[in-house]
Amino acid sequence: MQIKQITVYGIRLPLKQPFKIAYDTYEDIESILVRIESTSGEVGWGEAVVDQHVSGETWQAARQIITKELSPLLIGRTFDSIGAFHRMAEARIRHNPSAKAALDIALHDLLARHCKVPLYSLLGGRFHARLELPCVISMLAPEEMARQAREACERGYSSIKIKLGDAPEQDIERIARVREAMSPGVALRVDANQGWTAKQALQVIRHASPYRVEWFEQPVSIENLDALARITQSTEALIMADEPIHGVRDMLEVVRREAADMVNIKLMKSGGLHAARAMAELGLAADIPCQIGSMVESSVATLAGAHLAMAHCNIVANDMVGPAMISADVADMPGSEMHIELPEAPGLGVLVDEDRVRSLSTFEDRID
Repeated sequence: MQIKQITVYGIRLPLKQPFKIAYDTYEDIESILVRIESTSGEVGWGEAVVDQHVSGETWQAARQIITKELSPLLIGRTFDSIGAFHRMAEARIRHNPSAKAALDIALHDLLARHCKVPLYSLLGGRFHARLELPCVISMLAPEEMARQAREACERGYSSIKIKLGDAPEQDIERIARVREAMSPGVALRVDANQGWTAKQALQVIRHASPYRVEWFEQPVSIENLDALARITQSTEALIMADEPIHGVRDMLEVVRREAADMVNIKLMKSGGLHAARAMAELGLAADIPCQIGSMVESSVATLAGAHLAMAHCNIVANDMVGPAMISADVADMPGSEMHIELPEAPGLGVLVDEDRVRSLSTFEDRID
């Protein structure tokens, strides 16, 4: 049960089309895949997808943290000591949650494979039968976003999430045009990715009231939790916190300040499944429902989030749509573009195509 070798791959995941949000536009996704092998030959996979606007990490910095600082802590140790790994990792280096998440996910995958159970069995057991996925629409001209929303409804999506945040007046038009193009029973969700001031957010929310927006995600800057709290307490609309909420301490601040009605948990912000599960439990205790989000990850990190979402009663939504946006993934996702159905296979439940990983790789490091 000891860890023998860790291999780190830097890969670029090509997107089917550019992805534009309030603070950046992405042509592809920089990902780091981690492969942990035990002395008995069992293998677990993890992933780090960094976002320097959120966690302050860069691709190459995460590579150095994983290879030079964190992986050496694990070689020769048993792979069931996930809590001990996080204590050692936090003592070794502060923050860097995506780097820690890559190894956390791989350890969970390896442990579940060793136990011959699906990962959700280790996270509390199956609570949901399957996970419905939203259609996420990039920030574009109002008429183009409306066209994509209409097509998504025709394909059978039950919820649509639109990216906003560059201009409040145009954002109001986007909401109106998208809702008019949608089928009546389909849920509409809005994500501003920190794009508004508090006054702008309240303006948009007020004008959007006829269009039945289910919730508004992260309307203001990552640094301004006070503004988020003011918005939450000034409107009957549901407000979801995302970028400022990285771990359990941040969840406690949301509860203390009554700063949000919901929280978007992302493994890349929390440092992996270990803390993410604790965040969902804290949300349950405080009556704050949670969503499992994504940094547009491959099937590896997406499935890790899916297993937690499948197992926890307080995770009521997700936007784990990375595999649907990627044109060349490293494994085949179970389910369809509109839902995830986790198999009974052990661990994450998929077979990573190592040839495909190498073909997408920019760098490869080995630690043993």
